[in-house]
Amino acid sequence: MYSPTTRLLTILELLQSYKQMTGSEMARRLGVDVRTVRRYIVMLQDMGIPVEAERGPYGAYQLQRGYKLPPLMFTDAEAVALTLGLISIRGFQFPVDVAAVEGALAKTERVMPERLYK
Repeated sequence: MYSPTTRLLTILELLQSYKQMTGSEMARRLGVDVRTVRRYIVMLQDMGIPVEAERGPYGAYQLQRGYKLPPLMFTDAEAVALTLGLISIRGFQFPVDVAAVEGALAKTERVMPERLYK
C-alpha cells in the first residue's frame, strides 16, 4: 500500500520518464482510479509543476516542454560559495523570495558532501 505522498512523487517520476502518459495508465500503475490521478495532477499543478492535460480519446498528461533542468555539476569551491551566498542572504533585507532561498539551500544541503558542509 503506497502513501499519497509516494503516489504523488511516482506520478511526477512517470511524467519525467515518459513523454506522455494517459490517466488510465497512471491509475493502473498506481493501483488507483483515474479520478484519484486527476486529483494528484491538480496537486502537482498547485505546487507549480507545469503538468499539461490534453483532453479527448487520445488525451494524455505531460510535463510542459523544457521543464526538466539538466543536472548541475559544481566544483567543491563552487558548492561552498553557493551555500555561503544563500546563507548570507538570510541576514540581509534583499528583495528576494525567502521561500526560494530556503528551497535552494535545502537542495544544496541535501546533495552536498558532509565533508564540505561542516
